[in-house]
Amino acid sequence: MRIIYFITITVIQRNKILGMGVNLSGRIYYATALSYSFFYFNEEPLSKIIESKVGIRTFLENDSRAMAYGEFCAGVVNGEKDVLFLNLDHGIGLGIVMNGQLYYGKSGFSGEFGHIPLFKNEIICHCGKKGCLETEASGWALTRMVQEKLQEGSSSVLTGRKSALPEIQLEDIIAAAIADDMLAIELIGAIGENLGKGIALLINLFNPELVILGGSLAVTGEYIRLPIKSAINKYSLSLVSNDTQLKMSKLGERAGIIGACLLVRNRMLAIV
Repeated sequence: MRIIYFITITVIQRNKILGMGVNLSGRIYYATALSYSFFYFNEEPLSKIIESKVGIRTFLENDSRAMAYGEFCAGVVNGEKDVLFLNLDHGIGLGIVMNGQLYYGKSGFSGEFGHIPLFKNEIICHCGKKGCLETEASGWALTRMVQEKLQEGSSSVLTGRKSALPEIQLEDIIAAAIADDMLAIELIGAIGENLGKGIALLINLFNPELVILGGSLAVTGEYIRLPIKSAINKYSLSLVSNDTQLKMSKLGERAGIIGACLLVRNRMLAIV
């Protein structure tokens, strides 16, 4: 178990570790400590299972929500109180901060942005439904699009990196885009356009001060930001979006770690 290994190699004495945060994708609600996407052990909270193995108080959190909190507290946020954080990875996650507080919703599962039924297609999403935003605007959608284009005969540096198309992963496509591969850049722009359409919907609903782009796809920088910004301008109401800033994550892959640590600190102090 990697958690136990990490604890054994850390220079911090074990008795000084008061709490531990674990970020997971999918439907996670920290208050019940249940994961409805992974590790669903007969209603027993996953946090309790981990605690029994590790011996440290454990708190679960959705990865996108933890990233949002990390960025809000220690990242690109500069006084804004109403912030949306987009975790652009294999799927699409959303962390919502309203009036300086994480927003969970009634049941604790707010932020299922990737499953807005925005497209009329026959592509089945990982949630089991058709037409979700993730089917046309996520990392796994990008991977599918690249594989389809390569099968059609499109040129790319990717054809020389992998012997078989199914072996091409999102990380390979991101690296190709950074290396100025035109196919990767073109298709990242396509999913950026689709993402921007969805983000425009969020802006019209929430009228946020700031939208932050994070996750692995944010590494592509302007290749993803510019088509998103263009689509926001095209599809959102200007009266609503004029005061909404669009920024890239400052913390990058550290956002979730920092957010988890800060949330554990807050919850441990609340218990005391």
